[in-house]
Amino acid sequence: MDNTLKPSTQINSPEELGQYLLEARKSLKLTQKEISEFADVGRKFIIEIEKGKATAQLGKVFELLSSLGLELHLIKRGEN
Repeated sequence: MDNTLKPSTQINSPEELGQYLLEARKSLKLTQKEISEFADVGRKFIIEIEKGKATAQLGKVFELLSSLGLELHLIKRGEN
């Protein structure tokens, strides 16, 4: 993934999601500690999700997305 965040990005794995969230956090110039406090999740969770941990808690993922100003949209394959 490049360093420019796109308004729409296809994510196919936990690793790709983690990389995108890492880039989103850095584009906001936030530390892992700052975003963990803002999202009300632990710093360890931020570290794990940015590394692509596949077993992340979905509710915490949504809190993090919201804190980074991101939304999750699902599109049926072949219809985008």
